[in-house]
Amino acid sequence: MLILYAILLLPTPRITALQTTSMNVPMLLNFKVRKTPGMAVVKEGNKYIGQRHMRRQLSKTVMNSRDAIYLVDVYLGTKMQKVTVILDTGSADLWVPHHAYDPLLSSESYDTGTLFQIEYLDGVSVDGFYYKDDFRLNPDGFALPGLQFCRANIDDIGVLGIGDRNQQVSRKPYDNLPWALQKAGLIPKASYSLFLGPSHQSGTIIFGGIDTEKYLGKLETYAISRHSGGLAIDLESIIIANREFPVNSPVLLDSGTSLSILSGEVLNEMDGLFNTTTFIQDGIEYRVTSCDQPSDKFIHFNFGKNMVLLSYADAVHRQESGVCLLGFAYHKNMQILGDVFLRKAYVYYDLSERTISIAQASYSNKSNIVSA
Repeated sequence: MLILYAILLLPTPRITALQTTSMNVPMLLNFKVRKTPGMAVVKEGNKYIGQRHMRRQLSKTVMNSRDAIYLVDVYLGTKMQKVTVILDTGSADLWVPHHAYDPLLSSESYDTGTLFQIEYLDGVSVDGFYYKDDFRLNPDGFALPGLQFCRANIDDIGVLGIGDRNQQVSRKPYDNLPWALQKAGLIPKASYSLFLGPSHQSGTIIFGGIDTEKYLGKLETYAISRHSGGLAIDLESIIIANREFPVNSPVLLDSGTSLSILSGEVLNEMDGLFNTTTFIQDGIEYRVTSCDQPSDKFIHFNFGKNMVLLSYADAVHRQESGVCLLGFAYHKNMQILGDVFLRKAYVYYDLSERTISIAQASYSNKSNIVSA
């Protein structure tokens, strides 16, 4: 059985105000990378919300390819109960396993009585109830009072969704982490930038700011698609081996998905170039290819005002077994640019302005962090 699983770990993240003279400044988290064997899966299902014993079904597709996830420690309640969760731009709720958070240990805990539930295609169901309590990104740092999250009836690792409010399970939108940071005056906007380092051993997420030394050329800004239901921008075309394939549709920029999901037409061209062998697992059509790929040939992602280039060598995922998967797969004509793409891009998600800015990543040793 083919496996691919990379964990980007944020052990005890340190949130640092870049200027101590004001609270309204960017906040930086550094993370490191750890790789571990596991299974890549796609989950698809429905979201249900409502009061206790009442459910309303909402159609929703959830992609959760667990071969590359970012892990961050957060601290809940007045006793600062430490919980490790996945940092995910593809969702907008924080949910934690029930054993990791005991509401009886916090004097500020409040049970809203509102149900949270997601059911996935592979049979996994995550359900629980929304609570409100103190939230910290650092045990020695500031506290966000009354941040809403779910205490789930599951032992699996939790998720910290930092997408926009329209991606939430709750029928009534609320301020998730980016919005809560902005509303508290801790950052200038409900926004953040995401960057992976050159060795994929480290990276940063900056709430409310960007690092101008970590990208090449101009950071071009695009409107978030109104019809995607997530953090997506229009991709005009993909250029491979001097052939341009029109896309002209929104693509999700999702940190919670490792491989990218593309259309059948583009993948058919890649099959010839990479001499792939396909197989289907959990509804995804994967591709096995040679690990020996050139670093001087590129796939061009054309967004209109600029492009992001990905070398053939960077388009493959090497597994512990030595087998390599092409970093692009097919699933029901979905369009998602995951980690295989994002590690070559610098991306700034601005929820306040409903825009996403993107540029080619630069692996400069310099740093210049500014408010966005």
